[in-house]
Amino acid sequence: MSESNNFNELRAPLPQENTEDLGELLTHYWRLLKRYYWVILLACALGLVGAFFITKEMKPVYQAQSQIIFHQSQSNLFGKQIEKVELLNPGDRWQFEQFWNTQREVLRSRWFGGRVVKKLGLIDDYEFLPKPAPELEQRTPEQREKIVIAKLLGSYQVSLAPDSRVANVVAKSNDAELSAKIADAVAETYVEYTQDFQSGGLEEIVTWFDSYVASKKSELEESQTKLQRFKRDHNILSLSYENRQNLTANNMATVNEQLMEVRGKLSAESALLSQIREMEKADKRKSAGGGAENAQDDIDQARVKKRAIADLIDNTSLKEAFGQEALLEQELADLRTRYLGDHPRVQAAQGRLDVVRKNIREEISRVHIGVANRVSVLEKNRANLEQQLEQLKNEVFALNELGVEYSQHMDRAENLKKLYNTVLMRSAEMDLSSLYKGDTIQVLEKAEIPAGPVSPRLPLNLAVGLLIGIALGSATIVLIDALDTTIKSDADVSNYSDKPLLALLPQIDASALKSLEVIGETAADTITFTAPKSSFAEGIRTLRTNLMFMAPDNPPKLLLVTSPGPGEGKTMTSVNMAIAMAQSGQRTLIIDADMRRPRLHKALGIENKNHGLSSIILGNEELDNVVQPTRVENLSVLACGQIPPNPSELLHSERFAQLVEEVREKYDRVIFDSPPLGAVSDALVLSHSVDGALLILSFGNTQKEMLRRSVDQLMSIGGPLMGFVLNEIRADASGYAYQYYYRYSYDNRGDADGDKPRMVG
Repeated sequence: MSESNNFNELRAPLPQENTEDLGELLTHYWRLLKRYYWVILLACALGLVGAFFITKEMKPVYQAQSQIIFHQSQSNLFGKQIEKVELLNPGDRWQFEQFWNTQREVLRSRWFGGRVVKKLGLIDDYEFLPKPAPELEQRTPEQREKIVIAKLLGSYQVSLAPDSRVANVVAKSNDAELSAKIADAVAETYVEYTQDFQSGGLEEIVTWFDSYVASKKSELEESQTKLQRFKRDHNILSLSYENRQNLTANNMATVNEQLMEVRGKLSAESALLSQIREMEKADKRKSAGGGAENAQDDIDQARVKKRAIADLIDNTSLKEAFGQEALLEQELADLRTRYLGDHPRVQAAQGRLDVVRKNIREEISRVHIGVANRVSVLEKNRANLEQQLEQLKNEVFALNELGVEYSQHMDRAENLKKLYNTVLMRSAEMDLSSLYKGDTIQVLEKAEIPAGPVSPRLPLNLAVGLLIGIALGSATIVLIDALDTTIKSDADVSNYSDKPLLALLPQIDASALKSLEVIGETAADTITFTAPKSSFAEGIRTLRTNLMFMAPDNPPKLLLVTSPGPGEGKTMTSVNMAIAMAQSGQRTLIIDADMRRPRLHKALGIENKNHGLSSIILGNEELDNVVQPTRVENLSVLACGQIPPNPSELLHSERFAQLVEEVREKYDRVIFDSPPLGAVSDALVLSHSVDGALLILSFGNTQKEMLRRSVDQLMSIGGPLMGFVLNEIRADASGYAYQYYYRYSYDNRGDADGDKPRMVG
């Protein structure tokens, strides 16, 4: 193998992108649909037939409908003074939704279903009971009732009509009359339930109120008795506690006022008495004698105090005496300035002054006695008033202590009286409410016996069967596509190798081959020669170009063509590729290296004599003696020759290596058509002797696992894998139709001789 060629790191341009956009994905499934449309047709037929027979086996179902209306609450008929009691109030627009949600749960409850069952008597109705009915006879009544209720709840539905206050009760049954009975029974039972709930609830409330009123009346009487006993025990029967408390408070205020007055008077009289006593003490000191200067000061102070006392006691005689004393003192002073002390006039004036002073002393003495008496009386009054005030305080404290208990008795009696009056009035209102029978919830319309069944509906079931058939058929097609593990795109190839996809070869229409010249076994083997303008020939020439561009300075001379398995178009691709290379003016030799099942000679229409590749390796023949020419210019073929028993050993021989070097020198291009990789190891042995290897893949035939193994085998031994060729691409394969799919026909505008086929779209 040539060391100068390096193809493992080179990659030729791919004919199309690997990624598929949404349009390609849709095209892919469209082509799947066109290919497997019979699957959908079969599934649709089965769905229609199944729907038809299922419909015929189904029992007829009849549907009946009744209606319930919820009125808004009416105005209070009893007036504003009496409150109307409604236990079930649908409310206004905003409250009705919550009310309906609650009532819908009531209508769907097992308890409500039990009432309907009893109303219709369905427990013993064996036509309504689930089959088999005989087994139900062995069950207990409770078990049978549960079964009947469950079936009844499943036979009807309740819903609210849009933008209204009307509920629809829809019942279904295999019996037309029974469906109407169930719808009516549900509506009537619900209305009865609402009336029972309203009236029964009110009766319970009235009963409770009557009992409560009686208990409160008893408590009130007991409380009033205790209050009366307490008032009698504490002597507050004739005079109420409040009046007694007010009287004591008034007395206490009066005494306190009198005490304050007495204390004021006593303070004034005591001060006056104290001054009088001080004055008397001054007189005694004057009588006892003393210094002239001190005596005169005492006399002056005494005179001032006496006059002050006269002013305080408002004594007219004493005031006149003080006036006379002052005049006589003035007169005496004037006389002494003119006469001596023993002068008669002085003596006479002194005598008159002494008389006046004696009168003053006597009057003051009388005032002293009077003031002292008044002080004594005031002190007694003060003591009496203080004693009265203390008694009143004690009485107030006693009343306060008594008032706590009295207030408790009084408050309890008053509260019980108010509560009793309230519940008594409310009880009377409840009695009135219980007498009123409202009609807020009514049966708006009863159900009519249906004229015909609502199901099964044959057209609808057939349509459903058709849709199911389409869905199952489509799912089957998708499943078939998902389970298909064959190679169908260049993306499948790139998942296992980074080598390029060098060519895409279309599937050849068998009808088109009929018009072509048959050189070998089939017309397809040499289509590049017989139909050079065909799309297949264009794909072969693309392969040739890509091989040359992979190493333009030193293109591969020796090429190995193999495949993962048999029947994948390996020999046909080898022959047509050799034809394309020969047509480009290169001396080309194609060697049939498949010494187990050789087919190259059949493809080119030559004889496989006993002398061929095997005889050269064995040394029986020379290359020039066994190479055969073909109808294609520049193309020669080396057939297999006699099939040896040990092909692998021959390929390992020195003679085969010499043959490889010989053909390298004599030819421009040499193509080895080898056995498949998945069958034997001949291709792996040959890969060490060539410049490059091509792996031929069959669209929709080559398994992905076989491709992976083949790539792993070549890469593990360092085989010169150049790339892949994907052939047999069908006309319905997505992603390739725009490029390769044509049909063969003769065209009068063809070549001059008129016998060459032309490819037309």
